[in-house]
Amino acid sequence: MIKQRKVTIWLSLALVLIGLALLFFHLWHPYQLTVDGQTLHVRTIAFSLRGLLRQLNYKLQPGDRTSIDPEGFTLSLPDRLSLQRARLVEIENGGQSLQIQSSELLPANLLQAAGIALFPRDLLMQDGRVIDPNQPLPSGGEVRLQFLPAKQITLEIDGQFRTLFTQKNTLAEALLEAGIQLQPEDRLSAPPETQLKAQNIFTLAQAKSLAVTVGDQTISGMSAAPTVGEALVELGLAPQNLDRSIPPEDQPLPPNGQISLIRTTESISLIKDETAFNYTYQFDPEAELDTSSVITPGQLGLVITRQRNRLENGIIVHSLDEGPWKASDPADAVLGTGTKVVVRTEVVDGQTIEYWRKLSVYATSYYPAEFDNGAITRSGLPLTTGIVAVAASWYNGLEMQPVYVPGYGHGIIADSGYGIPGRYWIDLGYDDENWVSWHDWTVIYFLTPVPDYVQVVLP
Repeated sequence: MIKQRKVTIWLSLALVLIGLALLFFHLWHPYQLTVDGQTLHVRTIAFSLRGLLRQLNYKLQPGDRTSIDPEGFTLSLPDRLSLQRARLVEIENGGQSLQIQSSELLPANLLQAAGIALFPRDLLMQDGRVIDPNQPLPSGGEVRLQFLPAKQITLEIDGQFRTLFTQKNTLAEALLEAGIQLQPEDRLSAPPETQLKAQNIFTLAQAKSLAVTVGDQTISGMSAAPTVGEALVELGLAPQNLDRSIPPEDQPLPPNGQISLIRTTESISLIKDETAFNYTYQFDPEAELDTSSVITPGQLGLVITRQRNRLENGIIVHSLDEGPWKASDPADAVLGTGTKVVVRTEVVDGQTIEYWRKLSVYATSYYPAEFDNGAITRSGLPLTTGIVAVAASWYNGLEMQPVYVPGYGHGIIADSGYGIPGRYWIDLGYDDENWVSWHDWTVIYFLTPVPDYVQVVLP
């Protein structure tokens, strides 16, 4: 009996030991613990995450983040556990430094925890480079961030408000970044090169396309002016005096951009009815031979009618006549015919000649064989080279006068002919063997000596 009781005791003890051994082997468990992204493998007995970390000589800090409740007691901790330790995060913002303890990895959440609102175009930098606030930071030691808030622009565009955020320094750069292309005719409330502040308010009046009709012309242009009148001034079409526009000058620019400018002017024109005057002539010993002078100028008689006209775009729309009235009576003119003989020299055909008269004449030529009854000239000399014929009306005053004709040479006036009506004419004589045909304008020089009688007016 006693022996049976001992067996029962030992058997019970053995079962307890076996149970304890099984419990030990159940609780002695391998764990995978990830700390700040680094994975540790440990085998231990733990009934809570805090207890497990305490065995690893780590005391949980405020702000640490764990995958399960660190205080929860359990006989079956999960095989995989994680710990994201809180660290010092320093955020520089506008010259101020904010510090927080956090295990957060997303920069956007860190900014929110620091009381910083994130707007479009805000920049976040780490170690001198721009980072994405929605991408997690590496786990580990302290973090230093630099927050560069975007400049805010409240922009009124033609009565509509738009908010812009930018990191640009000037207004022009910010507008270009926002896809707003400035035109030279746009009206901006500040110069494009204005340096931006944290908060900015600007207005922009964007230029509109205009087509201005003036008469039968259409002038195109751009303007951001608030009224029709100002737009016309910008386009170099400023209304003047009686000008008018459709729409009127004080109205805003029409939506279709169509403007009519009516140029209105008044003019006074004098309609002159002229009465001609007559001429009389007299010899003028002070004027050179073959020239004319004005001794007494003539004056037209004038009868004036004044006409007052109103024009719109160059077209007369109203006209009023006033008059007529006599402005002056005609007065006859007295012209002088020069009688003064002046001897001159000139180099012609390479030789110097001295002459007292020079005329433009139409020259023909003739030769003895042209005549059936011989070739005796009016002077009685036979026709040969050097004989020059003139119109009969010239001959008596110029008989035997030495002359020179360019391209012909020296000659004497020793014959006459019928001439050519309406022209000064000469006929150049030749031998039969040397005849040259002339039918052209040329010049005749009357050579010295000057004859005793000079015919002032050649018929």
